[in-house]
Formats: sequence, structure tokens, C-alpha cells
Amino acid sequence: MDLSEQIRIKPNPIKSLGCIVDPSFPISVDVFIDLANSIGLKEKDLKIITFQEDKNTFNVFSNMNITPECVSFYGNLTGKDSLEFISKDYDLLINFFKSSPLLTLLSSKTKAKFRVGFESAENQLNDLIFSNKIKKFKSFKIELIKYLNLIK
Repeated sequence: MDLSEQIRIKPNPIKSLGCIVDPSFPISVDVFIDLANSIGLKEKDLKIITFQEDKNTFNVFSNMNITPECVSFYGNLTGKDSLEFISKDYDLLINFFKSSPLLTLLSSKTKAKFRVGFESAENQLNDLIFSNKIKKFKSFKIELIKYLNLIK
């Protein structure tokens, strides 16, 4: 079943949060921890995976990373971190990236009840789509919480 055929609803309450992050955005992991706390989660309920161009480059943003080497010739995920990330079920998945084939693949393989992302990503990937004009994470957080409270 592809993403367009899935019917997803926002769980209430949200008990787990997954974030797929492009670290080229000027943000830190602390803002995601703060967001998780704002929706009633503890840090243990949050998993973050980030894109890393080169597996030999150390990424201080997250301890879970996906690199281009994590995808087989046939388009299957093979990296330890990516396989661990997709093995979990998330109530909410935040796709915090613009257009990225690798991160889109990771997101499409992730089990999530409700997905949030940006308009520059694949439209069928997300249930709630924000404009790319949101440049500051604080604005994104405020809008996300507002909409999560409105959606029952």
C-alpha cells in the first residue's frame, strides 16, 4: 500500500515523536526536545535521525544518522541507524527537510500515525503541510502546536 492509500489520523494524546531532520537548517537538537516537552512528551519518547552527506564526518546534531551509503542499489535501507529508526512506530513524525530523495525514502518507510512536513517535500508524504516560508523554528513550533490542538 502506498502513502496515498493510507488513512491516517492524529492520535490523541501523542505518545511518541520521530523527527527526520536535514541539519543544514540552523537549528539544534534542543529545539526538538523543547517541542516534545511542549506536546507532553519526555525526551525518551523522541527519536531524531539526521542526514549526513559523508559517513566519516562527525555529526553533533544527532546520534542517529542516515548517509547515502545507507541505501542499497535496489532502494532498500541498510544502515543500522535508519533500520532502527524505521523499526519504531510513531504517533507523530516530523519531516523537517525540504526536497530530499533519501529523506523522502526514509520517511516513506517509517510507520507513523500522523505526519507533518513542508510543501517542498513530496505532497503525499505529509498529513499536515507547512509553507516553506516558516524560517524560524519558534514559528513552526507555535503553528504546529496550534494545529495539533485543532485537529481532533
